[in-house]
This record gives sequence, C-alpha cells and structure tokens, in this order.
Amino acid sequence: MSIEVKVDFDRCDANGTCAALMPEVFEIGSNSRLELLTTTVDDEFEGALEEAILCCPVGAISRG
Repeated sequence: MSIEVKVDFDRCDANGTCAALMPEVFEIGSNSRLELLTTTVDDEFEGALEEAILCCPVGAISRG
C-alpha cells in the first residue's frame, strides 16, 4: 500500500526542510523551487512523511 504525497506549490516557500527530511521525495531544484520526485511513498515511510508535513513552516505538504 502507498500514501499519496501532495504539495501546494502556491504556498511552498522552498525552505528545504522537507528535502532534508525526505530527499527521496523532495528536492530543491536548480531554479530554487521545490520539486516533488514522486507522488507516492510506501507505508514504511509514513512516519517520515508525517514529520515532513508537521515541519513544513507554511503547511504546504499533505497526504492524499
């Protein structure tokens, strides 16, 4: 089973916290904007995703 990852790019300020916590999912691109590398994560990454959601200072990350 997998969990859908959503990013509200209009809210995102690309501070990089999520990329530091989950580099396999989030990356700050060469244009200094957040890039979502995958739209789903396996259940085993649920804890890490929840941490990224909670640590996002602008609340741009959610799960589907």
